[in-house]
Amino acid sequence: MPMAVVKGSLKYCLENKPFFLFVFIVFFSLEYVLDIFFYPVYGVGMWIFFILIMGYGLQIIEDVINGGTRLPKIMPKKVVVLGLKGAVINLFYILIQFALLSIVAVNLNFPIFELEELFLDFDNTLTLMFTHDVVSFTIFMVSGFVISYVATFFMELSLARLADGGQLRKSFNFPKIKHAIDIIGWKNYTIGYTKIILVVVAFSYINRLFDPVLGLNVIVGAISIFVSFIVEYRGMGMVYKVYTDNRNKANLN
Repeated sequence: MPMAVVKGSLKYCLENKPFFLFVFIVFFSLEYVLDIFFYPVYGVGMWIFFILIMGYGLQIIEDVINGGTRLPKIMPKKVVVLGLKGAVINLFYILIQFALLSIVAVNLNFPIFELEELFLDFDNTLTLMFTHDVVSFTIFMVSGFVISYVATFFMELSLARLADGGQLRKSFNFPKIKHAIDIIGWKNYTIGYTKIILVVVAFSYINRLFDPVLGLNVIVGAISIFVSFIVEYRGMGMVYKVYTDNRNKANLN
């Protein structure tokens, strides 16, 4: 796990310890409420949670782009607006990913489900491995990984562009997205993005390990989600800042 990314994110959080504690308690409370009390409306609750988290995450990207060094003040209206716009972007890339994965799955006679579940649910993975030949299983796994990686690769840049001005149309300007990556450097962006993904996946595994332990699973879940959240959005802010800094210098010149 890229520990430097985690340490940088924790330092960003702890610059304002009282506010960090407040934000974490909100995360923990939402996780507790969703897991314990309102399971019948879990789907609706998760969407609300997702929009709020997305909105504040985009606020963090904006803050980091502008040189911020600690968690920004929560601005409810901005969080909701950015969260809804971010959800549109997320849905767009999920649909592309789902369509491509479906083509691969149908042609190889595999069930259609989220690839994340395949990598995190060992029982499912083993079942598929023993019920399909090695070649088909390998093609399915590699294709699925590449599709998911590439879709998220560009989605993260789209979200960063949304945070950089709040305009949804900027997030679908693909020539500009390519230009931003050209400025950042494809190698640098790939390395930065991959480090973020590795941290998020690692904490997802940690979260899954404690799923069977009632009570403790809520605490570990809240910590895992929070760390993954900060690493993802602060990390994308740091990566995208290379582009905005370069753009600002060019404007000054």
